[in-house]
Amino acid sequence: MQKYLVLVKLNPAKTETFFNSLSAISERPMEGVRVNASYNVFGSWDFAVWFEADSNENAIHFVGEKIRSIEGVNETLTMPATNIKEHKM
Repeated sequence: MQKYLVLVKLNPAKTETFFNSLSAISERPMEGVRVNASYNVFGSWDFAVWFEADSNENAIHFVGEKIRSIEGVNETLTMPATNIKEHKM
């Protein structure tokens, strides 16, 4: 499965709404998609979500139907990611 990073920019007044909705998304929110982790980030973006999808089409549907549809989302940026090396402690 291909890994993806989606960055999310929010309406500041809707941060709690987004957080609650994101927390309610299951690990397998739809066929062919698995959510790995989500993070609160600082700077130009507010949240980051790492997920895997078995196709670009499923990745697009996940971001559009499950992330962008959450109230308060102003913008997303989705990037496929290729693992070069795993660093383990």
